[in-house]
Amino acid sequence: MSYLAVLSLRNRALIALITIVAAVFGGLALTNLKQELIPSIEFPQLAVVTTYPGASPEVVEADVSTPIEGAIRGVEGLESTTATSTTNSSIVSASFTYGTDLAAAQQKILAAIARIKDQLPDSADTTVASASIDDFPVIQLAVTGYSDAQTIQSTLESVVVPALEDVKGVNAAQVVGGTGQRVTITPDPTRLGERGFSQQAINDALEANGVLFPGGSVSEGDQTLTVQTGAKLTSVDEITALPLVPTDAAQAAAGQTTIGDVATVAQQSDPVTTLSRVNGEPALTIAVTKLPAANTVDVSKAVLAAIPDLESSLNGATFTVVFDQAPFVEQSIEALAQEGLLGLVFAVIIILIFLMSVRSTLVTAISIPTSVLVTFVGLQAFGYSLNVLTLGALTIAIGRVVDDSIVVIENIKRHYVGDAEKIPTIIRAVREVAAAITASTITSVAVFLPIAFVGDVTGELFRPFALTVTIAMS
Repeated sequence: MSYLAVLSLRNRALIALITIVAAVFGGLALTNLKQELIPSIEFPQLAVVTTYPGASPEVVEADVSTPIEGAIRGVEGLESTTATSTTNSSIVSASFTYGTDLAAAQQKILAAIARIKDQLPDSADTTVASASIDDFPVIQLAVTGYSDAQTIQSTLESVVVPALEDVKGVNAAQVVGGTGQRVTITPDPTRLGERGFSQQAINDALEANGVLFPGGSVSEGDQTLTVQTGAKLTSVDEITALPLVPTDAAQAAAGQTTIGDVATVAQQSDPVTTLSRVNGEPALTIAVTKLPAANTVDVSKAVLAAIPDLESSLNGATFTVVFDQAPFVEQSIEALAQEGLLGLVFAVIIILIFLMSVRSTLVTAISIPTSVLVTFVGLQAFGYSLNVLTLGALTIAIGRVVDDSIVVIENIKRHYVGDAEKIPTIIRAVREVAAAITASTITSVAVFLPIAFVGDVTGELFRPFALTVTIAMS
């Protein structure tokens, strides 16, 4: 962009056209760029999480972790696997090479696990999840001032969370610090023995009930309705009344036996694993994450705008913002933009003082913003956001553009004295420094551009920085 100085002196109409086009497209690109604190990074890892209730770490490793590791080793792009087996659960972490399509890899892992489904325990439940920077909450809201924790938690889960998930750009909202409910069945060995049943009879009764099955369809006129058989279990009383299936004549002759006859059924709170406090008071926290394509600042503002209406459903409880990325993003961008603007102003002043030429100063004042606006177009084309690293790269590039502009303009001014012919003098002056300016620019690009080809997390993080510098200086 330093050569805009030459273009301006040779053809004012051309530089005016370039400036207008750059301003229009650069301005449009700037308004559409996402604003984030750091670039969005998707880690090339998938986690295969399996819950296996009641199993010890040794059993989990033998029955779950080892079979899953063996099943997914043939997935394309897989570099390594690491298994962690704990009581009741298994986590198999699968690392892939950078550039692997994680969505396709996730489907292949699910297919591999499905092929060994008969080798896994029937009670094991497996899910596959990925992780990225976008999984970190954009904003966290704490709810305080309530008297009944169960009531407010139910309201949050049934009213507030769905409303927040409907906000544009929100991916998910999750209540943290709440207590879940579960039904505990405690068999009585004595009563089981008296009726000739084992604990497996209780498991069989639970597996045979509370499940919905497709029962076909019913057509009437132009409408076709699906039919389901079975019913879900919705209360402790329904579970207590489930009959045990007799397996021999003696059990059948003894009459119907229910789960309540041989076990104690009770609804209890889950063990407390997380606590939330705000200023020492009990609180429930809602963590809100955004979609990968969403703007962090826009999502935060939209969530904050929805809070007043949601507070009316909390019966006196109030929201408190305990974490919000938006202010950090806005402050960082504002600070870097201010520093860049001050650098531009001081550069223009210094050029004016040393060259004592208003025309040359205006050329530099126009060429620098033009190069920045063109860079915004490049950022949008590559799908990058406006963040700390890309703005820092712009600041570095501005300094180099100023240097090149000063060299070109000063050499033109040195030759263009007296009655010298305008066009030949400019051409001669530019030719003298063209090789040096070009070499200087290429050298700077050669320093920063290779960073874009670095692998792993380092490359993912600094690739926007390297390409921003390259685009701004090209």
